[in-house]
Amino acid sequence: MAKLKAPLLSFGARGGISKAVVFFPWKRVNAAREYVVPTNPRTTAQKTQRGYLKDAVAEWHGANYTPDDRTAWNRFAGVHSELISGFNAFVRTFLDQAILGNIWTRMRDVVITNITSTTATIDVEAKYVGDAPIIEFGPFKTFFPYTQEMALTNEDHWSGTINGLTPDTLYYFTITYGQPGYNYTRVGIYGFRTLPA
Repeated sequence: MAKLKAPLLSFGARGGISKAVVFFPWKRVNAAREYVVPTNPRTTAQKTQRGYLKDAVAEWHGANYTPDDRTAWNRFAGVHSELISGFNAFVRTFLDQAILGNIWTRMRDVVITNITSTTATIDVEAKYVGDAPIIEFGPFKTFFPYTQEMALTNEDHWSGTINGLTPDTLYYFTITYGQPGYNYTRVGIYGFRTLPA
């Protein structure tokens, strides 16, 4: 039985009407869909995809992301056209790489220090897999025209200093590791403001 808050399809409803339509709230949107009886064929492809999803969820929880890391994933989710959370953006990115046969390399605990009017230092924790992580940055959330390679400072910790920044400007950056299509991984989108001149 559907529970209405106002006239049907006006402000919202919850529940089903017969076995035809189901009303429900979804991400602050009132939604309706056809009543569907789920099937569970357990095909090899479906089991593989479920395994990827299970691994993605385990990685999200196992990474023990800091509040700044989670905020960065939420910011990354915000650049997508659809309404998704940082968790969903992470899972999508993880699944895309798993489908390509790539191994996800955990990167976490991004810290921004030594911010001046023209420079900033960025540190990240990531296991060494043979390549150096790359900081991609710029004054936009969706376009990073500049890059800076990071250096291994000690076991599983990397650091990179970006130079030539404009004073009193908001910059955004992400860190990528590996090559797309080959053990590629990334973090969310972080931001910081340079000091005035």
